[in-house]
Amino acid sequence: MASELPLLPRSLERLIKQWASRRLNPPSSEAIINRQRLYILPTSHGVTIFTILLLILLGAINYENSLGYMLAFLMGALGFLSMVHTHQNINHMKLQLANPRPVFAGQLAHFPLTLSFKRPGMHPALQVQAENGDAICAHLLDDTAIDIMLPVATHQRGYMPIPRLKIFSEFPLGLFHAWSWVQLESHCLVYPTPAPSHLPVSHTSSDPLGQQSSESTGVDEFAGIRKYQPGDPPSHMAWKAIARTGELQSKLFTSDSSNDLHIRWDSLNPGLDTEKRLSILCRLVIDAHDHGLSYSFDIPGTSLPSASGQHHRDLCLKALALFGTQPV
Repeated sequence: MASELPLLPRSLERLIKQWASRRLNPPSSEAIINRQRLYILPTSHGVTIFTILLLILLGAINYENSLGYMLAFLMGALGFLSMVHTHQNINHMKLQLANPRPVFAGQLAHFPLTLSFKRPGMHPALQVQAENGDAICAHLLDDTAIDIMLPVATHQRGYMPIPRLKIFSEFPLGLFHAWSWVQLESHCLVYPTPAPSHLPVSHTSSDPLGQQSSESTGVDEFAGIRKYQPGDPPSHMAWKAIARTGELQSKLFTSDSSNDLHIRWDSLNPGLDTEKRLSILCRLVIDAHDHGLSYSFDIPGTSLPSASGQHHRDLCLKALALFGTQPV
């Protein structure tokens, strides 16, 4: 990975980060950047410009050229003003962070972040970057606050804390790089990665994945709408939903004699490892919810009675995400 700080070797950059980490405030949901936590260095463009100005100044001294003096001092003053503006572009910034919506492992978690200043003003080209992530650019133009969504990659299930953030700017001329590090307190709930689809539309008591039922898809009671599958009768086509979405969808019916679906840990192959089991159970919960089915849920440490709906789905997925982990 390329160096985050200009003109510094990786070894020196690591030392600076370790020193700055010891000066960070305890994690909280908000932080204020002040000059005690704000750092600034010239960029490669800035070093090039100042080297040229030094050569111009030496030439003016050698040849006693007044125009050379004027050019050197004028450009030097512009460079100094650029440094002040770069520093003040992020000085006194306040950051507030909220918890993001849950995602599945492998997806991007989007942390809601608010950047604000006490007074309205121009603060363009603000960059926010999570450690080892991509930078997001924000512009405050005659306003006091702006909301952004900061993407962070997820790799494993459970509660994922947000990494340390770097806020930086090179406005207005790109001659200086001003930055600060902050550690905010926020967690994203990461569900297991769903396995490939396992739950068929019609299930019987012989299904090996714990779907104990004596029903097949019936025509007595409307149970929801799902995507069209080859073999669905034309009379079950959801024409209103098709006209609204442009996708083929079918109505799902169940018979009155049907039993609820049972999603159980013990119903899976005992030879599977823990993460594979959680992945399959995650897929079963998603498919059952998408098909509008009622289902019970039973894994070690969590047992939920038969229900349906978004809240029941979220409870099941949360139990899978936190299985065997320490509570936050």
